[in-house]
Amino acid sequence: MKQAIEFSHSIQNYLHVGSRRKSHTSYMIVVSEGSALIRLGKQEFLVAKGNGFWIPFDCLHALTVLPGTKYDKVEFSARLTTPVCRDAGFFKVTPLLSALLYELREDTKRHRCSEQNQTTTNLLRIIADQAAKLKVKTHSLCPSLPADFDLQLSRMIKGDKVTDRAAIDAISKVTGVSSNEFEACITMREALKLSRSGRKLNQIADTLHVPAESISALAMPILGETLA
Repeated sequence: MKQAIEFSHSIQNYLHVGSRRKSHTSYMIVVSEGSALIRLGKQEFLVAKGNGFWIPFDCLHALTVLPGTKYDKVEFSARLTTPVCRDAGFFKVTPLLSALLYELREDTKRHRCSEQNQTTTNLLRIIADQAAKLKVKTHSLCPSLPADFDLQLSRMIKGDKVTDRAAIDAISKVTGVSSNEFEACITMREALKLSRSGRKLNQIADTLHVPAESISALAMPILGETLA
């Protein structure tokens, strides 16, 4: 990081599958469209539209971002002397934080350069003050979803079939994609992981019990690349 605090706005056209690693910074992610998945240990959480999630420094985690997702990210360097939250979890996106992120997005549009201007610096300082007061929770897999559907959401994230119509409808509404699209993304996430480990297409298909033709057909529209 060049700066002690940095902001970025991302539009994810294709599925992003991050590796499981320890965070080099503390950061917050706030989703404005679509949804993302964050794995902590054996549990995976769904960060939906309007949700914020905090990852502290040196936290082992993995980030998956679904296609079509827009999100803001504010990173805090480990060298910062001001205190920040030390636990991972969901936090409430206050009207003040929403307004600050909006101004940062607009300021970024106006000043398309790598160096931060004074307005950006001032806005990030206010966000840093907010980060010091964050209260995070991991009681549910997704704050936007009724807790009654946590089990079904967990199964869908693992790639298992869910037949509960009410749960499927509720989860689809929160993720912004249909259950079939979500299932395809989870399948292609696993396919990409296997590909990164050196597996060939036929081996990936055998491992996932999915026809190689189906994986090939889904690769470009979901991953934006082919799997050899």
